[in-house]
Amino acid sequence: MNIRIVAAVAVSVGLLMGGCAEQAAAPDKRGAENPEKYSRDRDLCQGQVNEYMRDRRRVDDASAGTFSNDTDRAGRDGLQTQMANYGDSRNADKFMASCMEARGWPQAPKSWWQKIGG
Repeated sequence: MNIRIVAAVAVSVGLLMGGCAEQAAAPDKRGAENPEKYSRDRDLCQGQVNEYMRDRRRVDDASAGTFSNDTDRAGRDGLQTQMANYGDSRNADKFMASCMEARGWPQAPKSWWQKIGG
């Protein structure tokens, strides 16, 4: 009976990973119609995202210095740094997507597992 459960889980995980690989391998077709405009809009949005994230990081770093404690000074703040970087990455992706949508480049719909935690 345990072998059947393990086999069922293995098959389910395999199918799920196959679907993820298929999704990741799909090329970006949004810029195919007008590549010059897409590239121009993407560069403009990337500049806005970079400026926004630079300002946001400056504020976050200033507040982190204000609220630091002995744990931070002892060099054990790796988790906090990793979490901040992950949050920055998600915020940059969202800001980029909204900028491109505002310029007329709709984003591909997300699958249910991509929406979790978003």
